[in-house]
Amino acid sequence: MAFSGLHAEQLAGKIARLTIRDVREKNVDRFSDSDYSDGVRRHRLNKGGFLFKRTRYQHGSVELEERKKGPAVWVYRWWEEDINGKLLHRKLQIGDVETYPNESAAHAAADALRLTINNGSKHKSLQRTTISILWEHYSREELPRKALSTQDSYSMYAKNWIVPRWGNMQLDQIKTVEVERWLLATEAANGTQAKIKCVMSALFSHAVRWEFCGHNPISSGIPVGSGGKRGPSTGVRVSSKRRRSPLKLTAEQVALVLTELEFRDQLLVFLDAGLGTRRGELGALRWMDCDFNNRAFDIQHSYYWRRGGHLIDTKSEASAQPLPMHPGLKDGLLEWRSQSLYNQPEDFVFASERLKGRKPLDLAAVLKKKIQPAFKRIGITGVGWHTFRHTVGTMLAEMGEHQLTIRDYLRHSNLHVTNKYLQATSKTKRLAHDKLVDAFLPAGLLPKTNLVQ
Repeated sequence: MAFSGLHAEQLAGKIARLTIRDVREKNVDRFSDSDYSDGVRRHRLNKGGFLFKRTRYQHGSVELEERKKGPAVWVYRWWEEDINGKLLHRKLQIGDVETYPNESAAHAAADALRLTINNGSKHKSLQRTTISILWEHYSREELPRKALSTQDSYSMYAKNWIVPRWGNMQLDQIKTVEVERWLLATEAANGTQAKIKCVMSALFSHAVRWEFCGHNPISSGIPVGSGGKRGPSTGVRVSSKRRRSPLKLTAEQVALVLTELEFRDQLLVFLDAGLGTRRGELGALRWMDCDFNNRAFDIQHSYYWRRGGHLIDTKSEASAQPLPMHPGLKDGLLEWRSQSLYNQPEDFVFASERLKGRKPLDLAAVLKKKIQPAFKRIGITGVGWHTFRHTVGTMLAEMGEHQLTIRDYLRHSNLHVTNKYLQATSKTKRLAHDKLVDAFLPAGLLPKTNLVQ
């Protein structure tokens, strides 16, 4: 049946009136009663609940603010909803004009903040996130939770390797094989390649968690060693194999180098070779940590020399364990305490006189200027503070100590880490070889036979 134009207009009016009446009967608020918060427009029902919700993308605003002292700073402003649903106006300093000389640079720096405040949005701008923006976002949201040394290490690999090569590329443009080929082409050490991969994987895991992208192209997410459950390798493949084994010293070499050192440096080597502590733990050692009555060391802190110096917690819970004190170590420490200008309980055992005891000695400088030259005089190069830790693990294994004892002495969290520190010496392997062959041939000679090939 065909309708005339007049009939069509009348019918449309009836439908419109019917629709408005039905909506009012369902208690839907008018447009003017819509609720805006956190970039979200919500149309409420009178009896509670939401008819629909639409998330809007917030660009925010960047403004330059003058300060009474110092250069002007760029400030980023946006709206945010608090825990009670109240709309608040937020602002955050991006940086000063010396760091970001123009508004374009300040807006680029604010991109990482836009990712955070628009996390619930499906706007296409989130799909155009680059590696540079992702790194800035990671630096604000995730990196501060990590240890200071980890923060500096991640920053170095990101700024020197990852951002220069991949910074302008969008997340969906990063391909597994391309990253793998790039790492191999750098010709960096295997350990460096593995660490770059680790940082890139951490960035993409962060992006997946915040829903900036759907998958991590760097890592499959399946732990190595899962056996048949692992399936085909789907992540970037690089080797972390060392190009050479870590240096281990013999007891004779340690004893010989002690004769080449002054008393303070003798005590440093004696302590590290006898305890196997990490460099930071050795620097953080204070007189209050030395229990001379019970002959024990209470290792509770480590020292981080960068960023002006920080006394921080030990690497792990397992690291904060006491260590025994040999009578020889006790006598040496008491002698040093009698000579030191800083001998109060809260003072560092090896305090810096140049810094008036406020910080410990710079052990990296002591190693370079005092200890390495002493080893070089006896024909040994490549010694570092961690060399003594590897030496302790190897010597304890040669002495027949149980693996669990070695783990607890080195204060590792698990045996897998301890195994990396254990290495049989040539003498030990030769003795094992002789025992094995003697088990087959006690006389050491093959039996005579009349068989001819």
